[in-house]
Amino acid sequence: MYPWLLVIRVKRCWGRLNNWLDINFPEAKATLRTGVSEADIQEFERILKVKLPLPTRILYRFCDGQEFTSGPLVSAQGSSLGLIGGYSFYDHLINVYLLPLNEVISNTKVILRHPSFSSRSKYIVVAASSTHVKKFFFLNCTTGQLHVGTENLPINGGMLPCVPNALINSVLDFNDDQQQDAMLLWLEEHGRRLENGVIKLHEEGGIRSISLFPEEPPLCSTAVTNGVKVC
Repeated sequence: MYPWLLVIRVKRCWGRLNNWLDINFPEAKATLRTGVSEADIQEFERILKVKLPLPTRILYRFCDGQEFTSGPLVSAQGSSLGLIGGYSFYDHLINVYLLPLNEVISNTKVILRHPSFSSRSKYIVVAASSTHVKKFFFLNCTTGQLHVGTENLPINGGMLPCVPNALINSVLDFNDDQQQDAMLLWLEEHGRRLENGVIKLHEEGGIRSISLFPEEPPLCSTAVTNGVKVC
């Protein structure tokens, strides 16, 4: 049913992420859910009236995002276990995790009620910050582009693309094994940066999380803000 080369590529993407988590961040690895069935995806598409891009569809067949079990101990760590990770800057704390399909549905329904999303019915929320400061990532199921909401998201639906449009290729053709959407490209690049040490684990107060501040050149930089040197 799925193009074999694309299945292998998605399996390799998840394999690299799983391997890094096994070695470096097993507590986050424990939050990954098993993949969904084809029937689950069809029901998801029926509810939201979208057609998932094929690469994202296969990504969810391998892994249905992350799940944080409730409880005082886990709740205290929950905001730090996002696979995508995040950053902290003064009192601004972000940590992003991949949503399972059931949370994609609930989050998307809430956001689509906002007037600025009246023309964006094919957008779904695929990742979000689990901290009190909200950050949302949206997949356009028509184009395959992934967008991150800006600080203007609640005002006018402000977003930025996560991947150059030129890299996205034929996201709905079941016979094309060369296709790639922004979701797959984004996760592949994230895995590469983790493996190469461009981004690393950060520990503060005994709590570990993936820090998205680059630590290797040429992406890392130094700046001074309010008299404090930041690297």
